[in-house]
Amino acid sequence: MRGEFIGVWSETWREIWLPLIEQPVGETGEGVREDIYCDLYRELSRGLRKPTEPVAVGLLLRDGIALREAFDGTAQRAKPDLARELVKEAFDKSGAEEVASAEQRKARVEAALSALLGQPAALLLDAQLQAHSRDEAKVVTAWKRAVEKTINDAQASRGAFEKTKSEDLAGERAVVGFLEAVHSTLEDFEKPGDDTLTNRYFNLLLRFIDKFSLRYDLRRPCTLCPTLPGVFASLMCDLRAITSQDAHLDGLMKDFEESIRDLRIDCSDRRIKTSIQKQVNLLEALGRAYPGVKRKTLGAISKQLKNWPHDEVMLALQSMYTFTCDYPGIRHSGTPANARRAVDMRDMVAVSVLLAGFAPYLAHGINPDVVYRRT
Repeated sequence: MRGEFIGVWSETWREIWLPLIEQPVGETGEGVREDIYCDLYRELSRGLRKPTEPVAVGLLLRDGIALREAFDGTAQRAKPDLARELVKEAFDKSGAEEVASAEQRKARVEAALSALLGQPAALLLDAQLQAHSRDEAKVVTAWKRAVEKTINDAQASRGAFEKTKSEDLAGERAVVGFLEAVHSTLEDFEKPGDDTLTNRYFNLLLRFIDKFSLRYDLRRPCTLCPTLPGVFASLMCDLRAITSQDAHLDGLMKDFEESIRDLRIDCSDRRIKTSIQKQVNLLEALGRAYPGVKRKTLGAISKQLKNWPHDEVMLALQSMYTFTCDYPGIRHSGTPANARRAVDMRDMVAVSVLLAGFAPYLAHGINPDVVYRRT
């Protein structure tokens, strides 16, 4: 589990929104006004993905203005000399705006176009709709009209809110922004001096974070702060994503992860040495892939990189690299006299965490702001 809200978004309806809104508020036992979903969906819409081409055609068909534009465009392309009054009259008589589904609307405008043009219009209409679906301005404008229409209807807002899936959301940062904004939205539904609703929301959100082990601390009044374990998990997740794009890096990443799993069976010093070696191999390959780097060993690569905040940070990596080369059996035969004791699980944990911490300097594709806040 990545510890992100977006991964468990489907659980929020049962765990947060229903107990928040369906339970009575205050000593009088009054329920929350139903139009709260209008405000919640308004906030949620700010974090929704804008529609893409695969779903844009259906969106355009359900939007009256966009549908008329597609009708007009098809007619004018097929017969440029057609009088605008005739085209407008044909669309109005089609009754397309009187039906709800995209399929029914398309069938009606197709029939009206065929009668107007005196020829089958299915292919012409499809071509026009596809062209409009690739026009970002038209699609976004139609989408905004649809959202505004939903926001102005309490039942439609509730339905849209409940049906929103994780893939509809723009990313983890958008979800976090929405969850924080909800607190202010709820304040507008409370009476002066009564914080029952916002306090209930805070507690439900806190319980949700604990239940699903999410990577956040919740602070008053409602601020979601990434935790250090969460940041580390995020770093490893992004490292997997980067290495998966290259066959060589992917193999090294899998070797490292497999060496960690092998410790479950046998945590001998031999296997610990192997896991450290596999991690150094991975970091070395990441450094070699960094733009402008021509060196091959991790120590030499660290000298060539220019992104260090201080020489001592660079020297820290070089010291770790020297350790892996000098300690017997990790990367080389090493110097037996320099080994103070056999490596154990203390070293596996400490060295693995230390080496992973250098990944943002060595891996060109890692965005530290995304690691911390997510997208």
